[in-house]
Amino acid sequence: MGDSRREEQASSPRVAAGFDEETPLLGSANAASATVPVAVPAPVPAARRGAGGTAASEIEKKRRRDELKGYTFMALSALGVAANSVCVKALAVAGFPSLEIVFARSVLQLGLGLVACAYYRISPVGPVGEGSSWALRRLLLLRGAAGAFGNACFFYAVTKMTLADATVVFFTGPVFSAIFARVALGEPYGAFDRAASAVCMLGIVLVLKPAMVFGEAAHGLAAAIDGVCEQQQMRGALAALVGAMSGAVAMCTVRVVGRSVHSMVHVVYFGFLSMAGSTAAMRSVAQTPPVRAPRTAYEWLVMGSVGAFAFFGQALLNRGLQLAPTGPGMLMRNLDVVFAFLFGITLFGEVPDWISVAGAVTIVGCAVAMGLHKWLASRARSARGVSGAAA
Repeated sequence: MGDSRREEQASSPRVAAGFDEETPLLGSANAASATVPVAVPAPVPAARRGAGGTAASEIEKKRRRDELKGYTFMALSALGVAANSVCVKALAVAGFPSLEIVFARSVLQLGLGLVACAYYRISPVGPVGEGSSWALRRLLLLRGAAGAFGNACFFYAVTKMTLADATVVFFTGPVFSAIFARVALGEPYGAFDRAASAVCMLGIVLVLKPAMVFGEAAHGLAAAIDGVCEQQQMRGALAALVGAMSGAVAMCTVRVVGRSVHSMVHVVYFGFLSMAGSTAAMRSVAQTPPVRAPRTAYEWLVMGSVGAFAFFGQALLNRGLQLAPTGPGMLMRNLDVVFAFLFGITLFGEVPDWISVAGAVTIVGCAVAMGLHKWLASRARSARGVSGAAA
């Protein structure tokens, strides 16, 4: 008797379909007259439907708010970086050598980084314990040294070129990052990237306007507008390019390290190595103009602002990259150049000619195009991987 009942239940369409005895069925009120019962899912109560829709809506609203915050943080970061460059330019005009400015920034940045590490309760030297290794420490040292050297080169370029030109040439960093990522990380570097890199080099020529290309008359007019001679311009441009390459090495090293290290640890390594390097350089190389202490409250304020603007600009950039999508977020990085042009015109009277503007647009456009191209290619590869896994 029990066996026949279990067989009857097993042969029931409701059990075969995976529904239990509480699942409502179409026509269950007159089961005797129904030939083949049809299973339908249990209806979701209206209260639960409303709660689910509200939760999804709140999640979407939070995502949009986070994106807006990310864009805002990145815009403020660009403003902070540009303000840092303004302070460097002002100190150079006041007669401070670039290495002294580097030292002032590194001391304040190191101090703020150590305070932040204490606040977050993390070790300033990086992860400690069984999972830590000297290989990671070497990468952190390389990242700090490369970033410090690149920053010193950029500060030197700002003292020798106009603020806008130095920022634009230094903005070629993404081009070198793509090349180094191909060599060190094996990332793709296709025809589009090679073409964009070549066009970017053309933009540098437009910014520098060498006499051998544009003639003495055009270069003399540009030098009169910018207030710098060709020798200064070339030295500054070479320093900015070397700084961009060094910064690219630092960025590739950060990618190798990944998220295993807190961003404030990078700040500490950068500040310490920058302080040590600038101190050694000032003691071994005669500075022109000579090193001197700030004499007025204005000079002390500007000297301290160099490190403060750099620190908060980097912190806002890190947070913005966490909240905003990578592709659109890259567009916000262009504000560095926009602010540099605006500050150069309004604060230092450095009005660029149309050739410099064309060169800046070329360099920034190529850097952004390469970044967006890599981002879209990465998304396409991810989508193919997801569809392949689903298949």
